[in-house]
Amino acid sequence: MLSFRNTIVKEDFTKIEKILRSTGFFEQAPDEIYVAVELAELALKDGNTVENYEFIFAEEDDQVVGFGCFARIPCTLSSFEIYWLGVDKQTQGKGVGKKIIHEIMNETEKFGGKKIVLQTAGREQYLPTQKFYTAVGFDLEARIKDYYADGDDCLIYTITLNA
Repeated sequence: MLSFRNTIVKEDFTKIEKILRSTGFFEQAPDEIYVAVELAELALKDGNTVENYEFIFAEEDDQVVGFGCFARIPCTLSSFEIYWLGVDKQTQGKGVGKKIIHEIMNETEKFGGKKIVLQTAGREQYLPTQKFYTAVGFDLEARIKDYYADGDDCLIYTITLNA
């Protein structure tokens, strides 16, 4: 049975790295994985709070199978950003990502959040990711051409919450 926790422990660092490596999406820029781990280290050091970075972990049979990282966007009153969403390759397609997104939405609403923003790559490999975000209710609001690399646009998605 899938459960969620929003506490972070040092052992989560290797779990985050393992999940992101399993996806096969970070060969072009492997430093992205280290950024995710660095955010987890900050969350543990500074407190896993919405003012810093908050992590939500999805667990099944006492194993971390996915995670999300989000925070309030500085200098906004009610906008939040999802910085990371990762689901282990073996678990993808089973609704875990959708459940993590809903957990993030619920947490965001508790903190008075009204809008969630996220970014993803525009290259073809990310089509399933783009379709996923649309399927869970996000709208594509902007495209920045050649952002990550030549031919790899940055796609900015948003969703407005009921808060």
